[in-house]
Amino acid sequence: MKKILLLTFLNISIQVTSQQQFNIGINGGITIGNIEPVSKMAFGGDINYLFDISDEFVVGPSLGLVFFSSKEANGEKSDAKMYLPISTAIRFNSNEDVFYVGADLGFAVGLSPEGDNGGVFFKPLVGYKINQAFKVNLFYAGIKKRKPTYAFIGLGLVYDFNAGKDDFYFY
Repeated sequence: MKKILLLTFLNISIQVTSQQQFNIGINGGITIGNIEPVSKMAFGGDINYLFDISDEFVVGPSLGLVFFSSKEANGEKSDAKMYLPISTAIRFNSNEDVFYVGADLGFAVGLSPEGDNGGVFFKPLVGYKINQAFKVNLFYAGIKKRKPTYAFIGLGLVYDFNAGKDDFYFY
């Protein structure tokens, strides 16, 4: 009986791990809205660990870094702003399609300048699968604070570490 339970557990573990996806991405873009007077560019990166919910949906935790460059305005240089978004990522891709849509939603912890409390993080996106390993996406990312919303429109490149393990890893 112990051997049967062990083999069953091992089989389930192998199936679960084959349905996990790990990817990293880099991105950059131009700022819009309230942050535009103090920053004109934003750069960042993401790490996603996604789980298959169905053939079309994946969901999982996402950790990122967003850096808003400083800009000189009225003879004064503003502080660069850095945030650590901790979010949930969800992606949808119909079978055999190279396009996908998704969103990240969570909280962006303010790292700099000191005293920045962060805000709600959101990032809707559309993407295109270039090949088995690489995807490119276009997105709007924002950090909603009490008054302003710091936002940027960007382009990202994603590398999927699970490339080639299955034909439908489009996320």
